[in-house]
Amino acid sequence: MKKIDYAKQNLNDIHTIISCPFCFASVVIKNNSIICSNNHTFDISKKGTVIFYRTSKLKKNKIYDNNLFINRRKFINCGFYDELHSEISKIIAQYNAKTILDMGSGEGTHDIKIIKRLNNKSIKLIGLDLAKDGIDLANDFISNNYIGIVGDLNQLPFKDNTIDLILNILSPANEKEMSRVLKREGIIIKITPKTEYLCELRKALKIKNYENESIINNNIKEKYDVLIKKEIINTYSIDNENLKYLINMTPLMNNINDIPNIKSITIALNIYVLRIKNEE
Repeated sequence: MKKIDYAKQNLNDIHTIISCPFCFASVVIKNNSIICSNNHTFDISKKGTVIFYRTSKLKKNKIYDNNLFINRRKFINCGFYDELHSEISKIIAQYNAKTILDMGSGEGTHDIKIIKRLNNKSIKLIGLDLAKDGIDLANDFISNNYIGIVGDLNQLPFKDNTIDLILNILSPANEKEMSRVLKREGIIIKITPKTEYLCELRKALKIKNYENESIINNNIKEKYDVLIKKEIINTYSIDNENLKYLINMTPLMNNINDIPNIKSITIALNIYVLRIKNEE
């Protein structure tokens, strides 16, 4: 099957939870398009990509471009995040989630690593990002119960209370929108950087540290019930080729030409499993 055919199949499986970004109406799949009841139409490209956004003429992002996402995929494929993928897949299996949304999925490499570990064809994983270059690449995985969608994290193209589980891996997210689309007993798996994350590279390039961990932790506790918190801290040896992938995938390092002399890199992350606090 072609990518566009897989896209139509996967979108048809989830079309009942999709809402039009213009008028919030329900949608149907017809020919190679998604059409809402008010006739707003969103075409599915040959790459399997659909733009659920108020305009199909997205501005080309000068930082989050094809080169960044290709290098991101290469770096993730080096195995530095294998423990993270293993932990996330265990959590998903534990909560028996079937409809999963990755908010800020990029090129989908984290997602496919998780899907393959789960090996459960009843799960549908939706990757959503506003960067079309990233989603075009993500749909390389479209034959694996995966669909990448171009959409706005601040206006998710999904109906209220329809998502079992939200992934949010090292990406900004709109908390109000997460709360709206998540089912009442749904959960969020949120990945945040620890202070040590990529510390060798940051030190070499004199780039400021991430936001204080305690501030992040306190903000999370104010808004969510923390069901699980785990830490991953691993230091790996790194060669020049993998280091180039890392530098070219990192937005803060977009204009750096000189490769620093680094022989190791630390992957230090917090894994939070969250449920939105009951306001009643």
